[in-house]
Amino acid sequence: MPKEPKPHPKKPRERETLSPEQRKQKRKLFLADFGQFLLCILGGLIYAAAINLIVLPSGLFIGNMTGLAQVVQDLLKLFLPINRDITGLLLFLFNLPWFIISFTSINRKFFWKTAITVVSMFVAMTFIPIVRILPDTLEVITATIIGAVIAGFGAGLCLQAGGSGGGTDIFGVYVSMKRKDFSVGRINLIISLIIYTYAFFVKDFSVMIYSLIFTLIYVFVVDLTHYQNVKISLMIFTKHEGVLDIITKDLGRGATYWQGKGGYSGQDTFVINTVVSKYELIRLRRHIQEVDPNAFVVESTDVHVTGQFLSNFF
Repeated sequence: MPKEPKPHPKKPRERETLSPEQRKQKRKLFLADFGQFLLCILGGLIYAAAINLIVLPSGLFIGNMTGLAQVVQDLLKLFLPINRDITGLLLFLFNLPWFIISFTSINRKFFWKTAITVVSMFVAMTFIPIVRILPDTLEVITATIIGAVIAGFGAGLCLQAGGSGGGTDIFGVYVSMKRKDFSVGRINLIISLIIYTYAFFVKDFSVMIYSLIFTLIYVFVVDLTHYQNVKISLMIFTKHEGVLDIITKDLGRGATYWQGKGGYSGQDTFVINTVVSKYELIRLRRHIQEVDPNAFVVESTDVHVTGQFLSNFF
């Protein structure tokens, strides 16, 4: 019988050698991702602390998935002997279907950041006692404003880091990817109306009013914080040099400009190129309209900026 050929031994897989510059870049990306995950945890802890220490002790309803968990908890207590607050547990369970959406429809990194944020919120809301830390002499409207600002800032930090607090935030990010005219805050506002319909018929009327004020401020702070992380590249065609002053002096942003000539009219025009945040874009549009109603503005979204780009919150 002919001898079977001996199999050739497999060569050991050679490790890919990286240049010092590649290793430095890889380390930089790792630290950036690690920092974003820490920011998600921090945002989740801030949000949970605001809920357990300010919102729930004040008897307010929240117009998002947390508010839905509050509603379901109230209904369950009518039929089951529940002696403790399970808002955090219900919030975690409600988020499980949304994890599938973030995993399949958005991206994997968003999924993991959202997962770690929700777990942080669940753990914090489970172990942080529901006690009122604000003075009893403080008016309800003041507590409402403080709670909305802190909770909105925490949720906004999660979005700024590329994650979310789950629930309506995932739905908002998903819809805003499909329709650019929608924001995460606007989605929260729509769902709030559903929750406050329940509060109107079941709770005291003043509770609904204060809860609505809470949501309006919460939505504003979330969008204010989140919009700082959305970069917009602009190409502006204008005949007024004052538009450049709006960008450099009022917004404090850099810009590059040159003088061009209209292909149809043959008139001289300024061509300005700059990058602003989505929040600053709202202000810039208004000012451009005041200075030059005939200005032509081209906007490019989903811009990645390498270099120094500070977030101007106010």
